[in-house]
Amino acid sequence: MDRPDSITNHGEDSLRYPGWRVVVICQIGVLSGIATLFFTLFTLFIKPWQHDFGWKREQISQAFTLAAMSVAICSPIMGRILDRFEPRKLIAGMMVAFGLGFASLAGLTPNLGRLEATAVFLGIAGTGTYQLGYARIVAGWFDRRLGAALSVVVAGSGIGSLVLPPLVQHSITVHGWRPTLLILSILPLFVGAPLTYLFAPSPRNPSPRKRSGPPSSPVTGISWSQALTTRSFWLIVLGVGCMSLAENGVLVHLAPMLSDRGLKAEDAAFIVSILGGSAVAGRLLLGWILDYVEGAGIAMGALLLAGSGIFFLGRAQSFHAAALASLVAGLGMGCEYDLIPYMFKRYFGMKSFSTLYGLSYSVYAVAGGTAPLLLGYVYDATGSYTRILSLFSILAAGVSLAMLTLPAYRYAASSTNALASLPMETEAAIEHN
Repeated sequence: MDRPDSITNHGEDSLRYPGWRVVVICQIGVLSGIATLFFTLFTLFIKPWQHDFGWKREQISQAFTLAAMSVAICSPIMGRILDRFEPRKLIAGMMVAFGLGFASLAGLTPNLGRLEATAVFLGIAGTGTYQLGYARIVAGWFDRRLGAALSVVVAGSGIGSLVLPPLVQHSITVHGWRPTLLILSILPLFVGAPLTYLFAPSPRNPSPRKRSGPPSSPVTGISWSQALTTRSFWLIVLGVGCMSLAENGVLVHLAPMLSDRGLKAEDAAFIVSILGGSAVAGRLLLGWILDYVEGAGIAMGALLLAGSGIFFLGRAQSFHAAALASLVAGLGMGCEYDLIPYMFKRYFGMKSFSTLYGLSYSVYAVAGGTAPLLLGYVYDATGSYTRILSLFSILAAGVSLAMLTLPAYRYAASSTNALASLPMETEAAIEHN
């Protein structure tokens, strides 16, 4: 489709490029989804549920695990669908389902099975509300500035982690946890879902009013089955799993852990916000750097920062020590949200982009679901988080070194890549050399 010169001249570096408007909508969508509302804010509801229903922390953590495992199971399926159909309609529908399920948490009873069943439903519906679908949309709009665009999108959950915890904790204190959950459900139902449906088209299938998107082009890349035979895929997945294990265990138990050490609930919530704010800064910085530097070194740095911060969080006994540790950990935490889609496009192209993202996120979700359960079990058995967090830190440091063995990108940005013209079988063979 021919486009007016005034539009054609607005490349990815221009704020008038229509893809940047899509990026902002996708950021709001991520902020309204499961990554923020359930996985980030879950920690603030542990003690209220423990107090009202008499559940143990390990039992409450099982709900987080069930949601994460549901995401793990559904993500590859969702990825296959997103590779074949227009993402925005699917995402909007899943956002509505997630919002209704999230609102239903306000009606919890002492029956633990109800919490667990709701968590499974939220995990299934939430598969369409996190970065998987939004990254597919944005990766189609951008190439040379892909890292920066992805960083803005995934910063949505970081912004939520920065802004929402103190507000949510205040609401829980003043109004109770049930009304707070109902208020939060407004985000997916009346913000995320309609904005995504109306204003987040894919570039290959723009709406009549969005004909200023980039021109259609053949989808390049290798199949998901061929990608699974490459060293790059499994190294990336190793890093993803390690990061998830480290960060999700801390994220779920951070507020009760700090409260146990004498910090007020409001101060503990503020520490969660510091972690989220630092994560926003880290993701934005990472996205900018990704457009200029190979991802292997960035992955190593992110793992080292997250591991170091978690190590000191496990030993923090004061507000200032916990704040500093959260600041360090946050710079590395969540960087995989930028790295996964960026590196998958650079190594494997767009042909099976969402399928591969879904497969990798299954590993992320399994590790993320196991970590809180493990920390809850260790705490119930020993009354301390210190040793298990130290173990996670050591693991992160070890895996960070493996990231340096990643090969060079296969599909370089804004340049003619010789590998792109080779048969797919040849590309897969080159990966092993």
